[in-house]
Amino acid sequence: MNRRRFLKYAGAGAVALGGAATAYYLCGAGLRRAIEARILGKNRPPVADFVRRPFFLNPTDQQTIEFTNTSYDADNDPLRCDWYVDGQPASTQRDFSVRLPVGEHLVEMRVSDGFAVRSHTQSMAVDPDQIYPTRPLHLGYKGITYFAGPVPPDWLGIPNPTHIAMDEQLDAIRNELGCNAIIISGGEDYEDKLIECGRMAIEKGFERIHIQPRYMGASPGEMVEKIGRFAPEVRNLRASSESVIYCIGHEFSNEATILPGDTWIERFAYPLEHSDWAKRVEAALPKMFRDIIAVCEESYGYGISYAAILVVEADLVPWENPVFESVGVDAMIQEKYGWTEDWIVDQLTRFKQKYHKPVVCMEAGCETFTGSSEVAGTSPLLLAQERRYDEDEQANWLRRECDTLNRARIDGYFYTQYNDPPGWETGYGLYNPDTRKRKKGFYMYKSYEVTSK
Repeated sequence: MNRRRFLKYAGAGAVALGGAATAYYLCGAGLRRAIEARILGKNRPPVADFVRRPFFLNPTDQQTIEFTNTSYDADNDPLRCDWYVDGQPASTQRDFSVRLPVGEHLVEMRVSDGFAVRSHTQSMAVDPDQIYPTRPLHLGYKGITYFAGPVPPDWLGIPNPTHIAMDEQLDAIRNELGCNAIIISGGEDYEDKLIECGRMAIEKGFERIHIQPRYMGASPGEMVEKIGRFAPEVRNLRASSESVIYCIGHEFSNEATILPGDTWIERFAYPLEHSDWAKRVEAALPKMFRDIIAVCEESYGYGISYAAILVVEADLVPWENPVFESVGVDAMIQEKYGWTEDWIVDQLTRFKQKYHKPVVCMEAGCETFTGSSEVAGTSPLLLAQERRYDEDEQANWLRRECDTLNRARIDGYFYTQYNDPPGWETGYGLYNPDTRKRKKGFYMYKSYEVTSK
């Protein structure tokens, strides 16, 4: 090809390319994006994802399940969304809400940027709303202990929930279990989470909120110092709501170093094998409570509460002091140790008549394995995870406990524990943390509705 012909064709090509380039830039953004994606292959597919609420507990057939679309597209292309439930079209909205019948379901979301389609699926179970008939609970307060943080160093397996988990779980406690009261518990270094959880409980309308630090393994003197140090933070929280109560602790005989033992489980087991345990407790507790009352009057300034062991310890607490807004005892049925229904009613009646102030069962619960109902509070010694899972054991025990407290006509009851961590399905918790399914104990406690005393 001679030079003249080459320049002719080269010029024509340049004009053509220039025209194409001009046309490309003069066309609409949508057309340019289509050219890039389909002709030039410059498309990044969307990422499909969604979250659902409730998540930490299965929804029931009476709950609205909320699916929030968290999909995104790196090219900022607009996304079309299509929802399917069990293979059937359900919605084309970005977010999706629905009620589903009891059983297993598959939820799928497909998103398209106009050039590629991606999907995300979740299988989920829907539980029944209730399986037991409604029963009256003749108490002013129905509550449960909720762990907002672990209890180091001795208590392994205590949950450490996130803010999102606390928010959803407090909703379940308040709205589904029907609890109007809560004990928010946790160990040293988790005091900030106790306050955070307390604020959430105020917002959700709990009528009685006990903030309970657990200073495991501290000496009596250290326990007093730590309780006094935390008192101003609880006082500041109480400024937001008079429903807040400082619960200074739980069973000091076991959790402080009053009894011999390097660990909580050793101290917990000591009274079962040594008759001198009561003398040791009697020698230590009175001074400990005098010191606690002094620091609370100075740093807190309102009525306090405490969870006492019903045997020996409860009679050493100076409940008559006005600083105690109630008498708090851990009164759980344990037939193996003589804690029968009649005995518990007699003890609670005795405290009502002696102190003429509210009496509250601060802890009583049963784990979820065969034989746990006979020992209840001492079942941690039986290595629950090696026992046979049995929801009926827990549910039947809970029915007996609530009926016993109905007879005693006290002021309130807090079930031992709401949240167990994964891998502890035989624990005190009222739902299975691995499957997120409600235990029969959950339904039993839910069936008891607070009535006027």
